[in-house]
Amino acid sequence: MTDTTRQLYNLTRSVCYTGKIPTKYFTLSPVNANREGDKRILIIPGNPGICDYYITFAIRLFQATGCRLSIDCVDHAGHSGLETDVYTLSQQIQHKLDYVKQYIPDSANLILIGHSIGAHIAIELTKSLPYARVIKSFLLFPTIERMAVSPNGVRLVPKFASKFYRASMVWGCFLVSCLPRSFLEGLVPTNADRYCVEATSRLINKDVVSNCLYMANTEFREVVNLDMDGIRANLDRLHFHYGPNDEWAPQTYYQDLVDKFPQGQIVLDSENAPHAFVIKFSEHIANIVSKEILKLW
Repeated sequence: MTDTTRQLYNLTRSVCYTGKIPTKYFTLSPVNANREGDKRILIIPGNPGICDYYITFAIRLFQATGCRLSIDCVDHAGHSGLETDVYTLSQQIQHKLDYVKQYIPDSANLILIGHSIGAHIAIELTKSLPYARVIKSFLLFPTIERMAVSPNGVRLVPKFASKFYRASMVWGCFLVSCLPRSFLEGLVPTNADRYCVEATSRLINKDVVSNCLYMANTEFREVVNLDMDGIRANLDRLHFHYGPNDEWAPQTYYQDLVDKFPQGQIVLDSENAPHAFVIKFSEHIANIVSKEILKLW
């Protein structure tokens, strides 16, 4: 990233109160631009819902769309490590609605980008907000149906249902968090950017892990049947992007969706990007999404 590019945006990382919940977020905005612009991007993370994982993706997206759009990304409730309460998937949806109502100007037309379970949340926001407010929702590696019987779900549901397993994860995380930062950095794949390193260090927190596990259990219970009515009513505003080897949203789910909605914008990634694309494939996915965003002008 060149110094010239850095001069084109401001990156703000801070804490806000969404409802009454302390929440970390970041905003990427053009230098000398009015944040009350007519289009605004909101990135909704997967689980873990730590916004720092998406900073590089947001920067690449900002560049690829002409350095003119403000981009927000907000942690999931309880994933900021600032409190001990835990939150369900339904509460996470309300949390994002509250963020939009409190912090995004009414004049802004929203472009939603939901990753993984964030795609489910993005669909709910698309349905709940005034129709004219959301002009497009990009659903990346979407976990929007049959989570518990997906390949990863089959492996993890029994573990996450075990109180012993959850307690072991939480307290194991606490012990790891006491180790030097250099050790934590070793947990991130080689060549991952520094923001992913920072995000992983935030993840190694017993309260955050407790929230991730609790939220995942509610996902398994609630994300079962495809929301046919919701998708049908908003099909022209939805863009689905699947991965060929995604074990949360397998290729069979992609094909099923294509069969149900042959007129939909439903694509399969061409470069085998993984479900956790933010680790090494941020630029690739940003380029794909940016091309679609530029069509909105």
